[in-house]
Amino acid sequence: MSTPDSTTFKFYAFLFKWIDPIIALGGAYLNFIDPIGAVTSMAPNSKYDPDQVFLFHQSGGLALAVAFLSAAIPRYSKDITVWRILQFSLLLSDLAGMSGVGFAMARQGRLGGNWTSDDWGCGGSYAFLTLVRLHFLVFSRGISSISDSPTVKKQS
Repeated sequence: MSTPDSTTFKFYAFLFKWIDPIIALGGAYLNFIDPIGAVTSMAPNSKYDPDQVFLFHQSGGLALAVAFLSAAIPRYSKDITVWRILQFSLLLSDLAGMSGVGFAMARQGRLGGNWTSDDWGCGGSYAFLTLVRLHFLVFSRGISSISDSPTVKKQS
């Protein structure tokens, strides 16, 4: 029988190993393949400027790094400290992303609820991932490692 801890960690393991990388790959796709979509999804009245392609390639490269690290580290390491370090670093990125969404919406006068489906998708995914990461960071305090067995090891 699984404990609440092991059930919770199965959720985190699934999210961090599979969902996080897929979301990050979506960001890489937008920045490398569809930069116009990347611009207009959060700023519908904006125009893509090809002279700023370096920004999209930097963002796309970061998204690829996030996808790789998100997929590899939880598979490679059972050390909870390593997971916590990764999730804290991604939390910083998520907070910056949420800030960007907020500033973009405010700049366009769209904070009042005049949101597009892209706004809901981007803002919603940042909010969801941020809350999950915060919960993980708080919940995982005092846990020493994640095992493949149905229980989670507590630090003494």
